[in-house]
Amino acid sequence: MLTAGSILMFSCNKKSSTATDTLKPVITVAEPIANDTTSLTLEPEVHIEFTVTDDAGLHHLSVLLIKNNSDTIMNETPSVLDLKVYSFHEHYMPIGISSLTGLKVIIKADDHSGNTETKVIDFYVEP
Repeated sequence: MLTAGSILMFSCNKKSSTATDTLKPVITVAEPIANDTTSLTLEPEVHIEFTVTDDAGLHHLSVLLIKNNSDTIMNETPSVLDLKVYSFHEHYMPIGISSLTGLKVIIKADDHSGNTETKVIDFYVEP
């Protein structure tokens, strides 16, 4: 009986601490820089680098790379369950770029309490 009571108290404490979590995850982007232009003749890759943190622990993360506001050219969902800090660094080589082309990175992170943060970074590549 005593063990059951302890388990019940522990589970209640855990729920109440999660229920009081009102802080959104924090996304700190290193690359790409908003509205920057990358010349693919100088650097044939697009760098996507950021860190996401959450005080109570992350639940889900998604990273999209969109070309011309409609074509999804990268869709990543790294495993971040219960992590408080996660660093993402990927290199993507765009193909078929014949003129100045708009790209967009959309980063969406949420925690166990449903707090969500989204960052959208628009930038350009040129051949």
